Amino acid sequence: MDYRYEIKFILDESKLSKAIQWLLNDTTAIEKYEKRAVNSIYFDDIDFSSIRDNLAGVSERSKMRLRWYNSKDNSLPTFEVKTRNGRLGSKFSYPIESLNKKLNETSLNDITIRCIEDLLSKNIILDRYIVPTLHVEYDREYFETHNGIRITLDNSIKFYEPSLYENVGDGSPLTYPMKVMELKFEKDMKDEVSKLIQPLNMIPKRHSKYLVGMSSLGHAVYI
Repeated sequence: MDYRYEIKFILDESKLSKAIQWLLNDTTAIEKYEKRAVNSIYFDDIDFSSIRDNLAGVSERSKMRLRWYNSKDNSLPTFEVKTRNGRLGSKFSYPIESLNKKLNETSLNDITIRCIEDLLSKNIILDRYIVPTLHVEYDREYFETHNGIRITLDNSIKFYEPSLYENVGDGSPLTYPMKVMELKFEKDMKDEVSKLIQPLNMIPKRHSKYLVGMSSLGHAVYI
């Protein structure tokens, strides 16, 4: 499994300004892709195992989500299984062909069924029964340094309470005021990145949009 380091910084408006100055003045990062909207539907089992493992500090854990970009009526969503081992992360992605350009017309219950069936057709069997637990939407900007350090900035983060027999995005979202900057890099670049972030003068923190969203909706306690 190909693991890489992932570190995050949680930014208010003042820290965001400082982070952008650092990005422009202290790194070689350039814009890698155009800014785009990111949507994720997170899945968990009925015991909320992903939440419990994260809150308990289990070093080896995983979470599942369906992700798509920009317009939901013109997207091929992918089912992602993201695993973590401490600060190292890895991800497997599987296109869900049966939902191609069909998210607008499909209830969350049917989305879940189609994910399970499409994965099964690829000989991927989930080891637990899953339900949709959270929908997260945000805008992401992408940067990359000359030596392959990826930096993303997430803002306008919104959380939706999913309802099985409603469609994606139904209901009123809860807005999250903070921004998230994330650095992703290969394992052998740890010392190099440590030097790179020194001028930033900020401490990386654990942060999970899934846990923050579930906490905001009253389903978990996450500080």
